[in-house]
Amino acid sequence: MAEKMTPEIAAYRLFEQGYDCAPTVLANFAEDLDLEEETALKIASGFGGGVSGMGSVCGCVTGALMALGMKTGWCEPGDEIGRKEMGAKGAEFIRRFKERCGAVKCRELLGLDVSDPEQAAQVMEQGLIQARCPHFVTAACEILEDMLEE
Repeated sequence: MAEKMTPEIAAYRLFEQGYDCAPTVLANFAEDLDLEEETALKIASGFGGGVSGMGSVCGCVTGALMALGMKTGWCEPGDEIGRKEMGAKGAEFIRRFKERCGAVKCRELLGLDVSDPEQAAQVMEQGLIQARCPHFVTAACEILEDMLEE
């Protein structure tokens, strides 16, 4: 990726190519995190649809938390300060996302549970992913961008 995309472009470019929300968010920050875009896409590939299509925590949130972890996370056993700081950053991201988008769970954001085959069919029929998810990706990228600059 030659230069970082704006959140709006990120929200649509990868969605149009068929990627889910988590890979889209993480890949938008790949260069900042010293990751190849392909690596970011692979790392986050199991988190779309609320963690592998389970309707749980939105992939925008998990992708952003992965990016926060890559940038400011801890990795030493017993690093209680790092653990506390990362926990606070994660909680702050979740607070901001929930405030802006209304929820953090995929099933709540879409209004239907993608883990239920009938409801997942309704999601597709109604075009909810194309209609709503780019907004959530944009929000996640904007919030994350602000947090990484703080």
